[in-house]
Amino acid sequence: MKSNKDAMPDVKDHGQTQQEENAMREVTRCTGISTTAFVAGLVAGVGTGLLFASQSGARTRRQLHNLAKDMQEEANEMLGDAKTSIGKVIEQGKSLVG
Repeated sequence: MKSNKDAMPDVKDHGQTQQEENAMREVTRCTGISTTAFVAGLVAGVGTGLLFASQSGARTRRQLHNLAKDMQEEANEMLGDAKTSIGKVIEQGKSLVG
């Protein structure tokens, strides 16, 4: 026979789950901020390097074109990761609600 303790959810467990969810959100937010800061620093550094580099305009344009392609690929990858993360969050929300 089950005791009343088994039938009633433990409020402490719910609080711990809420704390874990809040911690996960904070980690996700910090990761996004760090990634954004890294990309912004990378772009600023590359831009400064190109401005002060002594090379032909054609070579600089080629480098900029290649950099733009690389950044587009990186952005697409980050977008895919974001979609996956959002999907996971939606599924977690659905499991909590229903």
